[in-house]
Amino acid sequence: MLTTASIVESFQNLPDKISLDEAVERLIILDRFERTMEEIDQKKGVSNADVMQEMRQWIQKQK
Repeated sequence: MLTTASIVESFQNLPDKISLDEAVERLIILDRFERTMEEIDQKKGVSNADVMQEMRQWIQKQK
C-alpha cells in the first residue's frame, strides 16, 4: 500500500506542470514498486539466482 510520504516524495522531483496521464502513470509505477518490495520482504518472489538457473536450463534445451 502506498503511503502519503512516498507519494509526496515521488512527486517532488517532477516538473511544475505535468499531465494527468503522467501523474497517474507515476502512481501506478510507484504502487507496483511498493507491492514488489513487500513481496520480496515476505519471500514471495522468485530469486534472481533461481530465474538465472531456469534461463540456463531453457537455453540448453533450445540448443
